[in-house]
Amino acid sequence: MYLRSSLLCLCFFSGLSQAAVNCSALAEKLSGTVPEFHPSVQGKVIGTGRLHFHEAPDEACANKKIFVIPGDALTIYSSLEDESWLEVNFIAKSGDDYTGWVKADRVEIGVPYGAPPEDADNAPAGDAQ
Repeated sequence: MYLRSSLLCLCFFSGLSQAAVNCSALAEKLSGTVPEFHPSVQGKVIGTGRLHFHEAPDEACANKKIFVIPGDALTIYSSLEDESWLEVNFIAKSGDDYTGWVKADRVEIGVPYGAPPEDADNAPAGDAQ
């Protein structure tokens, strides 16, 4: 009986330590409050395996149906202040687009859209007369 009640107690407390996250409420709370990139920034998925999108920047908010793989291009809209999560957009080959949160350590951040190429300073000036 002692073992049984101990296991019941252990299960009860382990459930308490993992409080449920209301992903929709978290996403709504963050909407418009996180630092945004203007213009948006280019990104590329790095690392190995699938990188799942999340409805909000919390592991509990993963969408197991939407993911990108290493090498996929992303548009980065915003970042949490601690830079641990990025809000991104992905356009699939089908033309469908998806927006969500991903872990920042799986994304290589590039240059802002519309920025001159890195070698623009070395390009010929053209026919200046």
